[in-house]
Amino acid sequence: MFKHVKRSIFFAFILTAAIISFNGSFNTESIYNSTVPNPNLLDTITILANPGPSNNGGSPNWAAFFDLIAGSRDISVTQMSTGSTAAASASYSVEVFIRSGTALGGPVGSGSGSSSDGWTSLGIVPVTQGPVGSGISLVFTLPTISVPAFDTVGVAIKFIGVGPRYFGTGSPPYSTYADTNLALVTGDGRSIPFTPTGSWFGSRALTGEIRYVINPVSVIGNIGNEIPKDFKLSQNYPNPFNPVTKIQYSMPENSYTTLMVYDYLGREIQTLFSGNRAAGTYEVTFNGSALSSGVYYYKLTTDKFTETKKMILSK
Repeated sequence: MFKHVKRSIFFAFILTAAIISFNGSFNTESIYNSTVPNPNLLDTITILANPGPSNNGGSPNWAAFFDLIAGSRDISVTQMSTGSTAAASASYSVEVFIRSGTALGGPVGSGSGSSSDGWTSLGIVPVTQGPVGSGISLVFTLPTISVPAFDTVGVAIKFIGVGPRYFGTGSPPYSTYADTNLALVTGDGRSIPFTPTGSWFGSRALTGEIRYVINPVSVIGNIGNEIPKDFKLSQNYPNPFNPVTKIQYSMPENSYTTLMVYDYLGREIQTLFSGNRAAGTYEVTFNGSALSSGVYYYKLTTDKFTETKKMILSK
């Protein structure tokens, strides 16, 4: 409880320094797709981080590091823009890395940025520079970065083909940009990321913005003590639903499990569960209050079983 109280005080404090704008109809597209309007998702919320101009830059393969800290709701960070040394309208790529806990702090030979330990690559995504050379890129779609409530996820953006451009020089304190749902803490860059060599810069803050959605609330519970004989994904109930429904599934053995919700075009809407799950029968309460009426699909994937079913949200 004390941790949550401290977090609440933290968000109340940084709210006064927040720079917030609201933009509708941006979606959680597949990892490598460009931005496409999608009315099925909650409005995307934008946090501006030194929107420009960036005042110093680096070389290809340098990386910018920042932290994402969630408030009382689970958050999915879906898009961003960033400063680079690219020419106007040029194309380049970035590789997105995440870790549990902070990505910030530490000299060249130590700290989270000095080793690949604990980092996971989410993939390489295409980026298009904006209309100004050595300026801010257009908004691009990220592999979805999930930030659990009251948790911190560290992020590293490694630039491929061009160098990053930053805002500010000197030493920390870091820069914080936030609203009541999410805080972005930025201020580190590394010329040779994930190795104990190269240069560590503070404070070199991200320029651009991040965009996120607030995940609908879901509740997961284990039903009974019996071990099922087979894998099974049940039809949600009620169906149609408005806006809450329950999804039940059974597993006869331990397995890595994901339960995902998609729209009718196959675009990912929400991850209801992803992780190791013991044998048993489980029930998930899914809240579609942030979604529009329509047909949706939910898919259960385990090591030995995959099944998809249709559900209808009717408001």
